[in-house]
Amino acid sequence: MAGNATISGSLIQLTPNAVDNWGRATYSEIMRLWEKSTGKLASFTNSFSFVISSEGADRYSDGLIFFLASPNFPAPIPTDGSGIGLVSRAQMRDSSFLAANKFVAVEFDTFRNDEPRWDPPEPVREHVGININDMKSRNTTTWYSVIKEKRTYNSTISYDPSTQNLSVSFTGFNSTIPIPQQLSFIVDLRDHLPEKVEFGFAAGTGFATELHILSSWSFESTAPLLNPLPQRNKNEKESKAGLVVGLSVGACVLVVGGLGLVWLINRKKKLGRGGGHEDLDFDLSMDDEFERGTGPKRFSYKELVRATNNFTGENKLGEGGFGGAKEGEIILLEWVWELYGRGQLLDAADPKLCGKFDEQQMERLMIVGLWCGHPNYNLRPPIRKALHVLDFEAPLPIDLATKMPVPTYVGPSGTTYTSSSSATTSSTASASATALLYSHTVN
Repeated sequence: MAGNATISGSLIQLTPNAVDNWGRATYSEIMRLWEKSTGKLASFTNSFSFVISSEGADRYSDGLIFFLASPNFPAPIPTDGSGIGLVSRAQMRDSSFLAANKFVAVEFDTFRNDEPRWDPPEPVREHVGININDMKSRNTTTWYSVIKEKRTYNSTISYDPSTQNLSVSFTGFNSTIPIPQQLSFIVDLRDHLPEKVEFGFAAGTGFATELHILSSWSFESTAPLLNPLPQRNKNEKESKAGLVVGLSVGACVLVVGGLGLVWLINRKKKLGRGGGHEDLDFDLSMDDEFERGTGPKRFSYKELVRATNNFTGENKLGEGGFGGAKEGEIILLEWVWELYGRGQLLDAADPKLCGKFDEQQMERLMIVGLWCGHPNYNLRPPIRKALHVLDFEAPLPIDLATKMPVPTYVGPSGTTYTSSSSATTSSTASASATALLYSHTVN
């Protein structure tokens, strides 16, 4: 990391909420993007979650950017926010600098620069753009963001060498409802970048300020990693905290992640130094709450008879492999999903926590819970993927419906039932199976 970037818990804070700041998080090894002898060009997919927030202020700047660039790309000197932590105005006017330092980037720009005229004209302010060796984007689109509020955005940036299509999908908001947005541009990266590149994120502020936080990052490519980047000038202000990135290479595929691992390592270090007692005490008290108040419960047969009105088919939704599904069982899921659609997901947090939790972690936990409880089991994630998302090693799903889909159940006979169906049937055998699933004791 470089500039004002720091690690904060399980997150990377690229800039503080202060004027004239810049920060970068760059992967520690360079990548061979293309091969001169064969002309072969690599593909890549870059997925990440981030927060840009002015914390309620009406004036804010300047944004966050993902970039691929010449190795050991220089710092933006003199510092100003217009180049979003990647370049300065002075560097953009220097033809020799631009000839020696190439970049291709995707910007999430929150400030319209009138001079120089890099950005779309009024009334557009926040926008997403694709930049090629210039801060004036080759293609842009309005970004429906809510910078005054602290919201999490997701994005996936992909490059297909067969079509030379650089595509960007990202979330915007219609009031409190997340909406999918996209942008693309056809470009042969061999014409604009050297064979070997560094890649990562940058952010910057100018006269106005905002927070720039990287919540998760996953990068996959067919390109191999090469040698570590040369050390930057020791006079540059760099964070002393190391960026820990999980790496696995299989079939020449690179996977970069591990922001959750950073949190675990930092937390262990704090506890090892004698710190973090308050967090540890809170965790222990939570464990005690779980032991005493939550977790799987046993129900007697009489309780099940009373709760299901003697296993009548009145509230029955359908048949599953383990028996019947009752209407009351999905009420909680519906309630949490409704809160998600209204942008009030944290209202579902256990009041016993008294607000003592990380809001982003809690929100992530809730969304993964909805994802895993999706009424269409074909849209539920594999366990491994869900764990990666919970550990901030993969982004949250950007296509999770804001309104809970109609539940569908497929019985052992292959018959499909929905919650609106009145043709469902009941059987004593399936009801008994449901009862036995909850209780070993029949009174």
